Amino acid sequence: MSSLKDGGTVENHKRIYKTKLWQETRKAVIERDRAICFFCGKIITKRATVHHKEELNEENYTDFDVAYNMDNLVACHSYCHDEHHHRFGYKESIVNDDLSIDYSRRQV
Repeated sequence: MSSLKDGGTVENHKRIYKTKLWQETRKAVIERDRAICFFCGKIITKRATVHHKEELNEENYTDFDVAYNMDNLVACHSYCHDEHHHRFGYKESIVNDDLSIDYSRRQV
């Protein structure tokens, strides 16, 4: 982790999101996926994010094939991404840990 001026810390792997390469890659993923959410299948009209299928972490963030490889990235709604990672009180996801989708739970 790196220190910030205000005394807080930032995990190193989150720094890639500030890079020009990430911004270009993110835009390319959303365009490639035609702004359709990987998790729910609906069109993303706001709050698009990009999900790493192999999760980015402190050990692999310098590995180009994990961080920037288009085959490891999918477009999704911000809230579907939060649900998948069980953030903010979400307890379930329609996508299993092996990234197979439970289509019976997919919103149409």
